[in-house]
Amino acid sequence: MLRRVFYARKLYNNNMSLSIKELIVEADRCVACGLCLPHCPTYRKTGSEADSPRGRIQLMRAVAQDILPNNARFNEHIDLCLSCRNCEAACPNSVNYGALVDTTRALFVQKKSLLFALAKPFIRHRFLAKAITWPIWFLQKFKLNGLLNAIHPAVKLLPVIEKPASWKSFYPATSNKVGAVSLFLGCATSALDSQTLNASIFILNQLGFDVHVPASQTCCGSMARQAGDADESSKLVAQNQTSFDQTMPILTVASGCGAGLHDYLPTHKIQDISAFLVSCDWTNAPLKPLKEHIFVQDPCTLRNVQKSHSAVYALLKKIPDAEIIALAGNGQCCGGAGAYMLTQSEMANNLLNDKISAIKTNNVAILATSNIGCSLHIANGLRAQNLTVSVLHPIQIIATQMGYAR
Repeated sequence: MLRRVFYARKLYNNNMSLSIKELIVEADRCVACGLCLPHCPTYRKTGSEADSPRGRIQLMRAVAQDILPNNARFNEHIDLCLSCRNCEAACPNSVNYGALVDTTRALFVQKKSLLFALAKPFIRHRFLAKAITWPIWFLQKFKLNGLLNAIHPAVKLLPVIEKPASWKSFYPATSNKVGAVSLFLGCATSALDSQTLNASIFILNQLGFDVHVPASQTCCGSMARQAGDADESSKLVAQNQTSFDQTMPILTVASGCGAGLHDYLPTHKIQDISAFLVSCDWTNAPLKPLKEHIFVQDPCTLRNVQKSHSAVYALLKKIPDAEIIALAGNGQCCGGAGAYMLTQSEMANNLLNDKISAIKTNNVAILATSNIGCSLHIANGLRAQNLTVSVLHPIQIIATQMGYAR
């Protein structure tokens, strides 16, 4: 763990890139034992060694040493990686695969995508993202889905969104104050899942916490890292570095954001909101019973980076009469993985089919997931098969049982 924090600092201090020499040294720590293979989603699907963690590490090292060329085939194998980091959990030598793949993308696989270049300002500035969500909300409200779908194929991933929110900088505790926290909004979450953010503020206030929402905060930088854009990612990290008070926890509702902040903002205490809430005093916050089976999907970033997936089950088990069940196949990625569902749609949908099969087999009615990317991807797959399943953040479920209503 200390080694991983060290490399995260190196990535941040060196403009998100290790040196070639440092990359080779870390890659040399892989002993090619193969214990990672059954845990890698892409290897399980393709059976290709080049699409396994140890295979990719060998390719990274060979390209870094100029043994192999940095060509299209190399880029394809690196691009197909989901950065789920299941391999890290299985690695007996604690090789920091996350740092290796981030660095490789920054040094050798930079994207020149016009779409990403156009999206940058909207990812960086919430007011621009909000400006886009207004017409989407309007078209959804008045059921003009034909016009909405004509905008871009990616629009089909969108959930039904609430009226775009204007966030205050401070939400005071509504009961006896016991502490204060900061809330990370995220770019996609702020625009598309204000329900979860509002529910989070409600719960925290009810439990006695002041909630600070710094206006200057920005994207965590994960999408820029996935695209190999080191400069953009570093700028976003630096802005968040100065936006948040180091004396209070930063709570994240999207595990993808939480993982990015955990790796690249080591000076702050980053915590998934479920992990924070499960340790709070709930004596004066009774939850209404709910006689339902709630299935839980574990996002890779929550399981492998923040290592807080067990907190979701513990939190939901506070609901009287509810039965909390892990969705079969939770050890494998759903294929969402940030922008991956758009850039690698074939593999993303291949992995998604496994999740849909598990949902159908278990007759799931309520599915809890703690990452917006997983939520969007799975919900879109369910809609495509005309399956009616409530895909909710666990915080939404908890808030509803506390009496929260919008």
